[in-house]
Amino acid sequence: MNSVAEIDLAIKAAGLVECEVLRAAGVASRYLYNIRAGLRPLTPRTVNRVRLAIAQLKRQRDLEQKGREAELRFPDRSSAIRSYRLAVALVAQKAAVQPGFILSADPSRRATADEQWMRATRLRRLAIYITVTYLDIPQADMARALGVSKATVSLLLKELGDERERPEIEAALAYVEEAFQS
Repeated sequence: MNSVAEIDLAIKAAGLVECEVLRAAGVASRYLYNIRAGLRPLTPRTVNRVRLAIAQLKRQRDLEQKGREAELRFPDRSSAIRSYRLAVALVAQKAAVQPGFILSADPSRRATADEQWMRATRLRRLAIYITVTYLDIPQADMARALGVSKATVSLLLKELGDERERPEIEAALAYVEEAFQS
């Protein structure tokens, strides 16, 4: 990789997006533009940074893909999904509903006018919060297990943290905290 064309080819061959590679390499897109325009020289340091970023992003993508494949083949073996279902059972028991009520409410429906769906959604959020916060499941693993983005899980956790003073949420979290303090 001694030219910009070789860098472009390496990024394309890896199946990556240029801006992601540049961000991982710590290189501004304007800097690469200036190199292409001949305003700046292509230095060995820049080449090495881009090469390492490509390798890192490919490795990360491959690990994520292997993790997704394993979870798709063996969904019940995923510690994230098992922990989540345990938290669902706990939340369901505390809310006096069946776990199936929470698990069967399809999040993609977005039936915000349906009171039962909204209740199941609030309970699902609480189960996700318990799983990530108390059972130490990383947000990325939780997102992968649920089939949502990491940003979605992060937003759910933030929203629940903001709603924590609600009596039903406070009661459920106090119940969990009591178990962890004993």
